[in-house]
Amino acid sequence: MERDELRKALDRDELNYPALAAEAGPDAIDDLEALVAEDDPRIAPKAAYLAGLIDAEGSERVVDLAARSRHDVVRASAAASLASLTQDRASAIADRLLADPDAGIRARAVKSVGSLGGDLRASLRKVADEDDDPDVRDLARELGPG
Repeated sequence: MERDELRKALDRDELNYPALAAEAGPDAIDDLEALVAEDDPRIAPKAAYLAGLIDAEGSERVVDLAARSRHDVVRASAAASLASLTQDRASAIADRLLADPDAGIRARAVKSVGSLGGDLRASLRKVADEDDDPDVRDLARELGPG
């Protein structure tokens, strides 16, 4: 799938992400990274989420780039896509999103990390103990280790 085709597919209001991930496949990772780098708040979040669903070598680069965006909608998409990545790919990005200045993004990251478990449990414990927002702390306690 060419980058322009991918951009058109992502620019729809209703997306079937699993079907698009299957069609685009791992070969689309570089193009998805380029689309996230363009920092368009309409396309970049969708490109980041799709890269997470594809979960191939390089997906973490795309999601990490989205996690650094100036647009909260792009960072929120990166937080949501953590749940689709393998734990190894998600680990490097999770701490950045769990420390995001926006409490909503931190909460979304907590939900994603909570579904992954493993070594990321320590990150949840830290959020449960230290986050500024009581709702985020409570969510981390609920989803984190007992």
